[in-house]
Amino acid sequence: MFMLSLSVLTYDSLPFIHFSVYRPVAMFPLFLASILLLFEKFRFGKGDFFLIGFCVYSVCHSLVICMGYGSMGASMKHIFTLMIGLGMYRVALYIGQLCKEDPKIRRMMAISLWIAFLPPIAIGCLQLVDSFIVKSGFSMSITGLFSEKVYLRRIQLLSGEPSWAAIHVLSGGLIMSYLIRLGYRSLRIPLVLSVLLMVLSFSAYAYSVILIALIFYIVLTSKNRGRMLLILGGTVAFVAVFIPFLIDYLHISGYFAKRFQFDFQAMLKTDNSVFVRFVFPLIGVYEFLRHPVFGLGGGYYFYEFNAILFEKFSYGLKFKEVYDIAYVMPDSATSRNLFAKVLSEEGIVGFMLFIGFLSTAVKGSSPYAKFALALCFSLVMNFDSYSFVNFWLLIGFIRGGFFNEMPAAREAGTETLSTKGMKQIA
Repeated sequence: MFMLSLSVLTYDSLPFIHFSVYRPVAMFPLFLASILLLFEKFRFGKGDFFLIGFCVYSVCHSLVICMGYGSMGASMKHIFTLMIGLGMYRVALYIGQLCKEDPKIRRMMAISLWIAFLPPIAIGCLQLVDSFIVKSGFSMSITGLFSEKVYLRRIQLLSGEPSWAAIHVLSGGLIMSYLIRLGYRSLRIPLVLSVLLMVLSFSAYAYSVILIALIFYIVLTSKNRGRMLLILGGTVAFVAVFIPFLIDYLHISGYFAKRFQFDFQAMLKTDNSVFVRFVFPLIGVYEFLRHPVFGLGGGYYFYEFNAILFEKFSYGLKFKEVYDIAYVMPDSATSRNLFAKVLSEEGIVGFMLFIGFLSTAVKGSSPYAKFALALCFSLVMNFDSYSFVNFWLLIGFIRGGFFNEMPAAREAGTETLSTKGMKQIA
């Protein structure tokens, strides 16, 4: 089940599945695997005490709060997604521990990643040709088979948004790069191609995630800080100088190209996505300041959303997405930031439990694991779902020791994924 979920990691917005905007296919086999795992003799580790405490607190808190709000549906949805997230974490933790001992599982993971990234790379190449050469929109009909929302002249792979495609490339790419280090060199092909497509998607979200991850990594580790600061400076220069030059050289236009003019005040008033990604988490902080100890209750971020939006950010109502959330679907408002979500809904009590869990992943971790954790922190700066597959996948691998250094003998015995093996799979 886990390998199946890894094989469909890049599908997050299939047009024939309607239950949420973000609807990753990988969630279903992962959740089924978590149920099957109940029949195995597998228990949480000591560091998971904080996570279990957070889940118990959040569920009980939400159920108590819903009696006062009279909105049981929001509480049930919150509990359901939280339990799915917990289940996905257990599976990733279990697999992460097994990978340390069994090279066959690592080989199966390498095969699954090939299967996961080959179709989006193929579609991404078509989107690349369509965006910069043909410019006819021919790739939209093909992309529409895999994604409900299709962008004109954008590289979005098989995802509902270019930013979601970047999430899969960054998280899946990190796992691939580590497997390459262990000897699975054929993964260099999907890694290089997917990263190249991500760069050419000109997704401001993707670039910001990398920059924030580097900052978090510098904070988390004390080794090679000088080198990492140089890498961070080079990455900033790449985004601030080379990307705008490339956009101008290729004569790329559109709302996403204007973001690289770096006029934040203008973007906040003219760009719907920038407004939502910045203001919605900020509203969560305002809610936390109003209810600092226990928060609004799990699933009830929306409860005071409109009041704060109308009072402080009413200019955003000109955006259709914001207007629809405020007037048509007020209970659909989300913070777009997991940390802001936890603060606003669970207060300082829940936030400390959640941060306590994440902090346990830092202790005794290898530099690779610390960068994976930094990437997790960065990914949820603009994502707030407890059923965030990529987040739990990386956290589980970190806690399970997947990214820790392998003994030399074990590493030497790692099998290489050969072309012959790929032919047998086909």
